[in-house]
Amino acid sequence: MQKTEMELLLAGYGLTTAEILYHMPDHRSLLQSFAWQEYDLAPNFPRLREFLDFWDRK
Repeated sequence: MQKTEMELLLAGYGLTTAEILYHMPDHRSLLQSFAWQEYDLAPNFPRLREFLDFWDRK
């Protein structure tokens, strides 16, 4: 069962926003931007790290 926004806030989560800049291997001169927003736990940001680790493996 997914937690509500209030449950996340009471558990210490905060709304985290990250701007991720990346380029595709075949278009190295074209820089793209992606905005990621999710409730996460500071200071370790496990959800953000999980997201970045997933794309780092690809």
